[in-house]
Amino acid sequence: MMDMNRRDLISIAGAAGVSWAAPAGVRGAEPLAKTRRGAYFDIHLHLTQRWHGDDQSVLTATSLLRWMDAHDIARAAVLPLVSPEAFWYPVTTEFVLRETEPYRDRLIPFCAIDPRTLTTHLTSTKEVVDLLSRYRDAGARGFGEHKPMLPIDDPLCMRLYEACEEVNLPLLFHLDNNANIDQPGLPGLAKALAAFPNLPFIGHGKGWWASISGELTQPDLQVSYPRGPVAPGGAVDRLMDAHANLYGDLSSSGAHAMLRDSDFGGGFLLRRSDRLLFGTDYYDPAQTDFPHFELFHHYPLPAKALAAITYGNAHRILGLGDTPGGSALGSDADK
Repeated sequence: MMDMNRRDLISIAGAAGVSWAAPAGVRGAEPLAKTRRGAYFDIHLHLTQRWHGDDQSVLTATSLLRWMDAHDIARAAVLPLVSPEAFWYPVTTEFVLRETEPYRDRLIPFCAIDPRTLTTHLTSTKEVVDLLSRYRDAGARGFGEHKPMLPIDDPLCMRLYEACEEVNLPLLFHLDNNANIDQPGLPGLAKALAAFPNLPFIGHGKGWWASISGELTQPDLQVSYPRGPVAPGGAVDRLMDAHANLYGDLSSSGAHAMLRDSDFGGGFLLRRSDRLLFGTDYYDPAQTDFPHFELFHHYPLPAKALAAITYGNAHRILGLGDTPGGSALGSDADK
C-alpha cells in the first residue's frame, strides 16, 4: 500500500469536507464543541486491588465508571494481568469477571492465561479450549492483556493462540523486550499471524508502536516514547498489508507514536482507520496525561474513519454490534 504524506491527507480530508488543523502542540489545539456522552469505546482499561500502593491507587468498577463518564467513554474492555511480568500482582480473570458482572452493559471483560501454565496443568489443547470456553461463557469477549516474558512465537504462546482462534477470542498483546519478545521487523509476530489467520491480533506496547518505523535496533523496541521522524519500512504497515487479522491498540504509547511525526501520523490514522482501536491503558488514579483524547484535535478525520477508530472497530471485532448515536467527535462529512 502506498504511504500517504501530510499533503495527501489534507487533500483527502478536504475532499471529505474536513478542515485540517496542525497546531504546534497538542495542548494548544482548539477545544471541540460539546460532545454527546459516550463517544468512545476504550479497548484497554484495568481494575486494580489493594495489594500494592495506597488505597487511593485502587481502581474499582465504580471508580472506573466515574472516570469513563468524565472522559466521554461509553464502554470499555477490562483486561486481567496474570503473567508475573505484567503487573505488581496478578489481576485475575476471575476477579475481572466478578467485578464487571453488574456493569456488563459498559464494562466488557477479557480473560487471560499465562502460557507457561500449558507446561504443567493445561497440557492438552482440549483443556485450554475448555477453560477459555468457560471464560467466554462467563462473559469474556477477548483475551488479554497477553504479556508473558516469552518470544511472541514461543510454542506455548502458539498453542494458546490456537485455542483463542478456536474459541473466537480476539487477542490483545503487549510487545517489547520484556514481553512477547521479537526482533526488529517483527518476524515472530508475522509467523503467528500467518499460522492463525482467523484470530484477530491487537498490537500494543513499546515495541509494537516503535515498529511503525523502519531502521530499528533491538534496544529501540524498549523505548517508551520514540521521537523524531518515522523512517520508511516499518513492520506495522508491512504486516497490516500482509495480514487482515492485525489491529493496533492506540492506548499508552500509541497516541505518542501518532504524534511523533505529523507527516506520518495523520496518514496512518486515515489509511488504517479500519484497523485501529481507541484506548488509554488507564490503571492508576494518579494518571493524568492522556494525549489520546486530543489526538483527533491534532488530526481531524472524516466522520466514517473517526467512528471506526473510536468505537466501531472494537464493536465489530468483539461482536458487540453498533453503538446508538456513535461518535460525536468529528464533522458530519463522510457518514
